[in-house]
Amino acid sequence: MAYIGQGIKQGTFKVLDTSGNTYNGSNVTFSLGTQVGSAAQLLVSHDGVIQKAGTDYTLATGGTQITFSTAPASGASIFITEISGAVGGTVTPSDTSVTADKLNSALLTGHTDIGANIADADLFLTDDGAGGTLRKTAASRLKTYVGAGTGAFDIANLDIDGGTDIGADIVDADLFIIDDGAGGTNRKVAASRIKTYAGGATAVVAGGNLTSNTSELDIQSISGYKFYTLFLNNIKSINNNYDMKMRINGYTSSTYEYFNRYYKVDSSGSNVVTQNNSGDNNWPFMGDDLGNNDDEGLSLRIDFFAGGGQTKAAWVGFGRDDNHADGHRVFGSGQVDSVGLSRIQIYSGGGNIKASGSYPMEYTLIGYNQS
Repeated sequence: MAYIGQGIKQGTFKVLDTSGNTYNGSNVTFSLGTQVGSAAQLLVSHDGVIQKAGTDYTLATGGTQITFSTAPASGASIFITEISGAVGGTVTPSDTSVTADKLNSALLTGHTDIGANIADADLFLTDDGAGGTLRKTAASRLKTYVGAGTGAFDIANLDIDGGTDIGADIVDADLFIIDDGAGGTNRKVAASRIKTYAGGATAVVAGGNLTSNTSELDIQSISGYKFYTLFLNNIKSINNNYDMKMRINGYTSSTYEYFNRYYKVDSSGSNVVTQNNSGDNNWPFMGDDLGNNDDEGLSLRIDFFAGGGQTKAAWVGFGRDDNHADGHRVFGSGQVDSVGLSRIQIYSGGGNIKASGSYPMEYTLIGYNQS
């Protein structure tokens, strides 16, 4: 008779192809040829008898096989119809029955972008233990995993072993990373600053060797420190009977003040004061008694203080004459008001300066206590 009532609005029915199954009286699990989500989706006929889902049969893991509670006899007549959706209703898949192949590829790509930075409370889906249970995890846990649980990348997780070696000596321009202030901001720092720090705020400002005659030793562009020490070795006048002198910043006016004391020790061992000077002109280091062309050069240390609107200097040195009979010592001090130290000139009272003998004239200027 004709069907009376509303038409079927949902649901499809399909007889499954199970022709490949063999019923031999011992096998209980057989292929469905497809995947279903629930045993209740199947209408199973065993030799014309409808089987009860969950009692007479169940689904094997994954939903692609059926397992009978009693092995069908050899030559049994079995057919299975899939009911893919309840008439007029919806289908709820059984637990763990939906596999990756059944998910639409647009499951993620089809969604709207978050449109903001990821926050600690945002959730991700993770396979707990790889092949375990799917669980949610907060973004805050991801930070912990990569070593940034407190908002910064943990230095213990920084692996530099695999980096390529620099393959050369470290130079001033090479960069390092430093925590500015300990617990402050990470910043870059040049290797040149590390040298300054390791030297206790001390650095060589200038230095070198002079091997030929020159009008003067002129050290310019001095800055950055409050204290300086200038070391001079093997320096003398090319002409006889002239003092060795110094001026700073090019000054030659009466702003200079100095006191210089000069000793000579002769071959007999007696001390003879040969010069005792003071004045307000350029600063002399030794008198003409050590100015002969054949005399050995002067070795000298000069200490400077450049601060408080003035420059002060103190010096001490020694040398010997040409026949090695007399040794000479010199010490003194000087001051220039209202000027800092930016330039040092060492020169002779007459003619060029030169290296003594076959040895070069050496100089080194060191700065201390960087301001």
